[in-house]
Amino acid sequence: MADFKEFSDALTDEVLNDMAESYFGARVDVDKALEYFHDVSERLHTKLYRVYRACVLLEKVCLGRSGFDDFWLSAGINREVFHYPAGVECAALMTGPAMSLTSKGEYVKWFTIAYEMVAERVAEYMHGSFKDDGTGRKVRSSNREDFFRMADEINLKIEKVNRNVTASDVLNFTKSLDPEGMRKENIAGCVGPQCKDIDDEMAFTLIAIKDIDFPEFPDLPGRKEISSYISEFCSENYAKDKVRVKALIKELKSELR
Repeated sequence: MADFKEFSDALTDEVLNDMAESYFGARVDVDKALEYFHDVSERLHTKLYRVYRACVLLEKVCLGRSGFDDFWLSAGINREVFHYPAGVECAALMTGPAMSLTSKGEYVKWFTIAYEMVAERVAEYMHGSFKDDGTGRKVRSSNREDFFRMADEINLKIEKVNRNVTASDVLNFTKSLDPEGMRKENIAGCVGPQCKDIDDEMAFTLIAIKDIDFPEFPDLPGRKEISSYISEFCSENYAKDKVRVKALIKELKSELR
């Protein structure tokens, strides 16, 4: 009889350990996934702000919001997604273009630099880039595509954790080892399926993907694809207001860091 009790106790301990590992282990996994998700979110916010800063610079080179909108519109690109929030600082240029024989030619070069900055930062934000992680492996940097894919995967994990072993399951099994104590608590209406409040309180909240404010940008044409269009746009701007264009070039040169 003693051997049977020892076997029963050992079996109970094993079941309890399995339940505890299943419940707490799964929750730890979700906690870690959410922590990493928030870290990626912060990095992506930084990349988005860099996109907006480049947009401010391009708008400046377009000679204002009207020219900025005309550029995207005439290029067949949705201008609305490139409208940045108030208060965004203008991106700084480290170097300028090589000298040109004419002011118009120099303007085209400055414009191309500003446009390419937007295109490169959009690509980095949307798709990321592969970089060495220090061990010889190439890993992709944080990006919008992976971010939303990760949100979907974490939500599936959360649904599984919330649905499988619940807090009340663990409590109920533990209480069942003490029938008298469980009878008293059942009279008080605390444990078992009736205690749904416990599960609701302990359940993870799904990531509200539709509320995440990371806008989607289109992939922008490369320099070769858009160079003739940029030249034409700049020629028109120069013809309309060469005084402002020359003042802009002077200002951009003075701001080089």
